[in-house]
Amino acid sequence: MSLIPDMSAQEIRVAPGLNRPAMLRIYEILRIVNDGGFPNCTSLADDLEVTPKTVQRDISFMRDSLNLPIEYDGSCHGYYFRESIEDFPIFEVGAEELAALFLTRVALDSVNSAKMREDLRRIFGELTKRIEGTVRFSWAEALHAFSRKPASVTKSNMQLFGKLAKAAIDRNTVTFAYRKLGAESRESRTLHPLHLGEVEGCWYVIGHDPDRDGLRTFALPRITGLKVAKKCFDPPEGFDGDAYLQRSFGIWTSPDNEPLQVVRIELTGYAAALADERRWHPSQQVERLNAKGTRVEVRFEVGRIEELVRWVLSWGRLAKVIAPKELKNRVADEIKAMGGK
Repeated sequence: MSLIPDMSAQEIRVAPGLNRPAMLRIYEILRIVNDGGFPNCTSLADDLEVTPKTVQRDISFMRDSLNLPIEYDGSCHGYYFRESIEDFPIFEVGAEELAALFLTRVALDSVNSAKMREDLRRIFGELTKRIEGTVRFSWAEALHAFSRKPASVTKSNMQLFGKLAKAAIDRNTVTFAYRKLGAESRESRTLHPLHLGEVEGCWYVIGHDPDRDGLRTFALPRITGLKVAKKCFDPPEGFDGDAYLQRSFGIWTSPDNEPLQVVRIELTGYAAALADERRWHPSQQVERLNAKGTRVEVRFEVGRIEELVRWVLSWGRLAKVIAPKELKNRVADEIKAMGGK
């Protein structure tokens, strides 16, 4: 019988009276005894790096409180299970940990490669089998209770992501061919990769372009022919990829030495209601303009406004740009162009 957490378990049960280190020891004892060989308190203590008395207390708890069929065989001088274990306590997770586990598990479905998806699920199972605690729950039931709509990640993007992530960690220079949006051909680029981030379902790599002496952002789907050089680079002092992305509304951002722009947009109707429920940017602030909350002003602080044009237009007549004037003009020009003549 495998002691890896059963993803098809039907019940949730909690074993009282155990702290997390004790439960982790018990899980190890379960695994070792189940492997056979009739381990005793001394050999188990050596494996677990505790005293034989501690092991004896754990085994007593397993037998008396958890009702596990563990017994001592005098002729073999060790412990065994007198019958197959159909159920056993595993690990306690709180609400936040359960949510994190669920999102991680569901995210595996975004991988298009069946083999890679199964490999990742196997690794996920190995990682989660040692989570400390005492709760058993059903993945099958959880997947019926929750769902999310993840962006699809292709096999080629996963491989590219892995190479770029390793290059960023090892500080290796990379070269590749890149096609800009709207460009008809690709161009060769050199990059010192610093950070990978996901924005609106697409992965991007941010790095220093030594040829242009500045930070640049590249979409992974438009990168081809990646080569990782042995040459290493020194990252810029104080660079924070997460903070860098927070300067933008989407992916386009401005240098740190440029001031942020304050964007003010009035939303009405259901758009106003959604403003209280959703956070479109870390700097978001919402001010009610009437008592019912059917008119609100939403404020952002961003480096560039290009991506806000599309966002404002998505609300139609429910959105009105108050500031800056540049954004107001861009939205007006786009509406005029959309109307044809």
